Amino acid sequence: MKLVRQISLLIALCVGTLTSFAQFDTEDYDTSEYQILYNRLRSFGVIAHSHGLGVQFRTGKRITYFKSRILEFSFVSMRSYKQVRVHNPIDPNARRYIYGKENEVFFLRGGFSWKRLLNRKPYWGGVELRLLYGGGITVGIAKPYYLYTAYLHEGPGNIWYREIRTEQFSLDNQTWDYIYGRAPFTKGFGEIALHPGLYGKIGLNFEFGKKHEKIQALEAGAQLDVLPTGISVMYNNPQQIFFPSVYLSFAFGKRFNKY
Repeated sequence: MKLVRQISLLIALCVGTLTSFAQFDTEDYDTSEYQILYNRLRSFGVIAHSHGLGVQFRTGKRITYFKSRILEFSFVSMRSYKQVRVHNPIDPNARRYIYGKENEVFFLRGGFSWKRLLNRKPYWGGVELRLLYGGGITVGIAKPYYLYTAYLHEGPGNIWYREIRTEQFSLDNQTWDYIYGRAPFTKGFGEIALHPGLYGKIGLNFEFGKKHEKIQALEAGAQLDVLPTGISVMYNNPQQIFFPSVYLSFAFGKRFNKY
């Protein structure tokens, strides 16, 4: 009887141990620690910032579980807080334009940023929070802003006729009633000026995609562009060197492995 009791006790201990290990393995398997870790990412996005709109592209590599390095490119428009679209009330067919605007300005950015994981998404879903910071090179693109302007001339027999010209805004020879409207956007492409500079950024990235390999994320942050040569958006304004802005972006893409 003593031997039977010992054998029964040994079997019970073995069964209990195996059951405990099975439960332990099941619980660990359900956590994100046992999901596939992808070492590459690629995403596209749209940007709304305090001075305009834009698009972005990112490709990156996971350095550690908590940190990724991102190569990013973005192209955004830059407007002045002073600009307002107006319409010549004398001619209902005239196009809307921005009174006093000198240049259409765009920023082309390229640089590196780093994402650091702050809050891991549970295996059942939720939001993953990352801190993003980085910087790189900015190229300011300034294209002259052209207008259609109207000039009245007296012809033979005291007959007046109107001449339409394409020119930039100037207080010397233009008032609002002489401006007929905005010229085509393609006018001035041959006069584009480039202004190199630098940028830096910091933000929070909120990823809410349901699948680990799919990227769906909102990002909010602040950014500063510095152009040493300066750009002027509005006529007769000082050349602006510092361009601070806040932004909100939405990105979608995928994660994958590349060996």
